[in-house]
Amino acid sequence: MSSSAKADSSLDVSAVEWLEEFLGTYNSAYVIISHDRYFLDRTSRRIIELEMGRASSYTGNYSAYLVEREVRREAQQRAFDNQQHLIAKTEEFIRRNIAGQKTKQAKSRRKMLEKLERIEGVRSDQASGDFRLREIERAGTQVLTVVDAAIGYPNKLLARDITFTLRRGECLGIIGPNGSGKTTFIKTVLGKLPPLAGEMRWGTKVQIGYYAQQLEDLDDRNEIIMELRRVAPSTATAGELRSFLAKFLFTGDDVYKHVRDLSGGEKGRLALAKLIYSRVNVLVLDEPTNHLDIPSREALEEALDAYQGTIITISHDRYFLDRVATQILALDGTGRAEHYDGDYTEYHDWKSAQKRGVVQEEPVVVKRKETVERVAVKATKHKGEKKPPARDSQSIEAEISEAERRLAELSHQLGQPETARNPERLKTLNEDYQSTDARLRELYEEWEQVASETTHT
Repeated sequence: MSSSAKADSSLDVSAVEWLEEFLGTYNSAYVIISHDRYFLDRTSRRIIELEMGRASSYTGNYSAYLVEREVRREAQQRAFDNQQHLIAKTEEFIRRNIAGQKTKQAKSRRKMLEKLERIEGVRSDQASGDFRLREIERAGTQVLTVVDAAIGYPNKLLARDITFTLRRGECLGIIGPNGSGKTTFIKTVLGKLPPLAGEMRWGTKVQIGYYAQQLEDLDDRNEIIMELRRVAPSTATAGELRSFLAKFLFTGDDVYKHVRDLSGGEKGRLALAKLIYSRVNVLVLDEPTNHLDIPSREALEEALDAYQGTIITISHDRYFLDRVATQILALDGTGRAEHYDGDYTEYHDWKSAQKRGVVQEEPVVVKRKETVERVAVKATKHKGEKKPPARDSQSIEAEISEAERRLAELSHQLGQPETARNPERLKTLNEDYQSTDARLRELYEEWEQVASETTHT
């Protein structure tokens, strides 16, 4: 029995986490289509990449796929370069000898070239936009101070007791279920709504740019180039505007399209282009990744990671929050608010420890930059209670290596056409795969427990 689903980007974090827990205990096969990389890390054991009309299979979760894809691309590029060198040398030999004493060898090599199966060079990733931010003016050290604030409306309190300080260069990530007051908090911070209680105070030299989830700042009547001109200096030429828009994939006559005719993703790119062109030192972003595909999200993350200003962002994209957030403000939908110094995964681990009654202090220093290796480790967190280890790490690692080798071998066999034509063999291999995968998860947990205890001894 198998099932398939397209992960709904409208689900809040709690709903997605529930789905992850459900799939973690689901014993049948399932297929997922999603841009949620954190979700893919926690639920997938195989990735199928569709690119340029081809499908490529990778064993492991999304983070493992990123690593393996890079390894494959490097190997393919080396093979391509070597073959191109061989072809060039062979063609030069043919050119010099086709009419000379070595005509026979030259003709033979020409036939060899005609039969040679050509290796393709590595395709560059599809253009995703150049989100590099322009130089900005520095704000004061303390950008935003919030003390005992309450938000909502006169007849409806959404969250209370909100206190934190956001400093220059930091990023506040805001999470919570739908309707918990995330956008209301943003509007209150921006002065569009008054706080019900407490204080919200901006620092000196603050220049704010706002990216609305509904893209409400875009004027449907304008052409793309005219919409960008709304935030451009009067001295900006049409050529400069067109050049900047090209970084956001608006090229040629595209710049003359009307905003009302753009897709959701195109409107999202245009809104980000406007925000970045305006050179503000505080970015307030309401679900900035909602309209972007994965390559565009990654490009935006790279830009925000290098951004020297301060960021406040609402997001359900936990992978995005792990890349950019240094603080988390969690609204629970019942009026309570919780502030945490750290990224999303660190906050989630802290909350999980609290639920289990484990005392865990908040970290003081948090790095903005994530690595593929760290994300891959995070993808294996959030498990249940672990049993005390009975073995040393080396013996566990040896068994992990063997299980990973076996899993890769089974995955290869499952992907063979002859397997699909043999139901009995398919069933046997699938059962073997499931049991090996389950054992591998147990080994990962055991290894993490041993590593954790070794670190603290």
